[in-house]
Amino acid sequence: MNWPLHLTPQQMAGLGAPPVRAPASPPAFLQPGMGDPPPYAPYPGEGTTCGASRVHLAGGALNSLLVNPEVVPFEQLYRRLPEEGMFLDSVTPETPFTFELGAFRAPETFCLALFDLRPDIYRFSGVDAGDTVPVEARRFSSVLGFQVSIDQAQPGNILYQIDPVPIQTFQQAFTTPQVGNGELPPAIAAALGAANGSRFNIAAASSFASAAGAGMSLLPQRPQRYGPQNAPFTLYVRPGQTVQIRCVIFNPIPSPIAFIEYDIAGFMMPDVYLRSLTECMKPLTNASQGPGSLGGGPR
Repeated sequence: MNWPLHLTPQQMAGLGAPPVRAPASPPAFLQPGMGDPPPYAPYPGEGTTCGASRVHLAGGALNSLLVNPEVVPFEQLYRRLPEEGMFLDSVTPETPFTFELGAFRAPETFCLALFDLRPDIYRFSGVDAGDTVPVEARRFSSVLGFQVSIDQAQPGNILYQIDPVPIQTFQQAFTTPQVGNGELPPAIAAALGAANGSRFNIAAASSFASAAGAGMSLLPQRPQRYGPQNAPFTLYVRPGQTVQIRCVIFNPIPSPIAFIEYDIAGFMMPDVYLRSLTECMKPLTNASQGPGSLGGGPR
């Protein structure tokens, strides 16, 4: 049975309930001043007993998009035209063709947080004169690579075997038989027929860019940063540090190209800002120095 959701005047009279009267004075508008509490409710039932105040952030969703004016967007794009030496047969892993795409130095008291690294190679489209298009992703990856260094050091722990390594017949973890706490000398291992050349083969194949100083940190040609793509990525450039971007060509480029480019982008901000942000990202510590504590007290 559907009962009405309100009481009629006859029902209220039967219950003996008093009639509902309008307030003696109109309700006040909630217009609190700076630091003043909301005005007192003029009659029972007008106010709230939860003790909470509704807060609406100015700008709404813009607060998650805006940044402080001291945080300046940073991006630099380098493009270099090809040269005849890139296509000669004299380019080998032992004698690579190396050149610098660009370099910059972080200002004093300012630092850089780099989020995007994008190398690319362009070819002529063949439709209009001077029209260029990017080549396919990872094309020329067996011919050339890129290196990003900060103060002549490679950030991160990366290893790229761009030049394919021959298949090894022995496990790399046990290149030669173990005797006591050491290995057999290579000459004795060879005389016993137990010599393993995997160590030397890998070293030879991995040294294709050593002449250019890049070694195994030479990034392949791909339009994205290095590291896991589903995780955050940041390169920190502290005040006064120098970033260098180089290209190493260790095999002749087999087809004509228009130019080589490298795009690098991030944010430039005062060093104290970045230090405060990274400090807040550390795991919390406790004052008891018990399990889980990583520091000298709470922050």
